[in-house]
Amino acid sequence: MPLPENSRLKPFILQRKDQLTKAKVRRSLGQMQGKIGELPLTLGFQGALTAKFKDAGAPVVIAELKGGTPFDPSLRLMVPYKNLAEDFEAVGAAALSVAVERQSFRGSASDLSTVRGAVGLPVIAQDIIFDVYQILEARLAGADAIMLSAALLGDKLAAFRERAAAIALDVLVQVHTPAEVELALASGADFICVTNRDINTFELKPGTCEALLPLLPADKVFAVAEGGLSTADDRARLGALGAKAILVGAALMKDEDPAGVLERILGVETPVE
Repeated sequence: MPLPENSRLKPFILQRKDQLTKAKVRRSLGQMQGKIGELPLTLGFQGALTAKFKDAGAPVVIAELKGGTPFDPSLRLMVPYKNLAEDFEAVGAAALSVAVERQSFRGSASDLSTVRGAVGLPVIAQDIIFDVYQILEARLAGADAIMLSAALLGDKLAAFRERAAAIALDVLVQVHTPAEVELALASGADFICVTNRDINTFELKPGTCEALLPLLPADKVFAVAEGGLSTADDRARLGALGAKAILVGAALMKDEDPAGVLERILGVETPVE
């Protein structure tokens, strides 16, 4: 789907295309496919979340690890991926999201592999995917799932979902408008993330999750909410509207005590003696 002329995502796409051009010289699609055939099975990201949601009876949390983001240039961190992943697992995160792009997200495939080896939680690769090559990159890095943007892929969404499924990756489809909800459902998606963030303007639009979650059939879709979420109240409010998981990123990474923030969101903060 062509991006609007004024889309703030365009510089990221151009930068990522340059990265991919260089990566394809080093390793072809065929070479990657051959290596993927030798990998162990994925953990089953969606299935793990579903099981943990049934146990919890409330939205579970996907905790995101990243050193930066194109949506917020002020976030520039050195992330202790292994230690932080272990902390999030200990506190009670249901799954992790890990950045795999270096320049804007300040992450890498190596960081995801580090997290994959450190914890038993399922991991979703955080990237803005517009090329099939990125799907294979995520699988080789050890991801159990990827996120695809309905706004970015448009009528390519179903084909990209099928390509990911062929190599055992679960797909979380991201939506921000009613039209994107329709597109996601028409593609066959049953794992959908409603985001408060407009992918083209980068703006957070509070209330988007509240407006769109009720459009997802609860008996057919595992719904996730994201975008500026940071509190136990967010978790409870969106759970009442149908969210079965929330994805929390910046609120964790910007705090001096990321695990403490996660404790408060989950309501498991350790009492002070």
